[in-house]
Amino acid sequence: MTTTTLDTTEKRPSEYGSLAVTLHWVIFFAVIALFASMNYAQGLEKADPLRGTLYNWHKAIGTVVLGLAVLRLLWIKVHGAPDLVPSPRVTEVIARISHGLLYLLLIALPATGVGMTLFSGRGIDLLGIPPLLEANKAVAGALHAAHGPLFLATVIVVFIHVVGALWHQYGRHDSTLGRMVPWLRTKE
Repeated sequence: MTTTTLDTTEKRPSEYGSLAVTLHWVIFFAVIALFASMNYAQGLEKADPLRGTLYNWHKAIGTVVLGLAVLRLLWIKVHGAPDLVPSPRVTEVIARISHGLLYLLLIALPATGVGMTLFSGRGIDLLGIPPLLEANKAVAGALHAAHGPLFLATVIVVFIHVVGALWHQYGRHDSTLGRMVPWLRTKE
């Protein structure tokens, strides 16, 4: 009898595949769009229709990011991820911690946003998700209070991630960045 599991202890690809790379960059650009849309929307008058439109797009894109982040984690669990490029122990620890935090934040940040919307008694209109819950101001408020600090934490971890990738590319001159930027991959 054959059993299928999600164990990846024997699966270690040498590089990220095209789906993993695509998910990485789609999530990255979606997070930039989320930041930009809210930054711009918050500068608008509350009565401005564009503000509401931007909030609706923000909710929809955030919900999609949540789904894509879950998909990315499942993909890595099933297909594995390449081992880290050999580096000093401290940088490997920083990389593992920052990757773990980044995945956690890419779930937690949009989950608080979706939860805030749903517990406000609203739906995600652009995705056709109707209001699913009765309004609960206390829960919506708690999720709103968490959303901002989670965003700040995400910005910090993304900054560490980008600095680390650039350090590997231009400081160590290794193949780390080429794993997510295919045209930088070295031919072996």
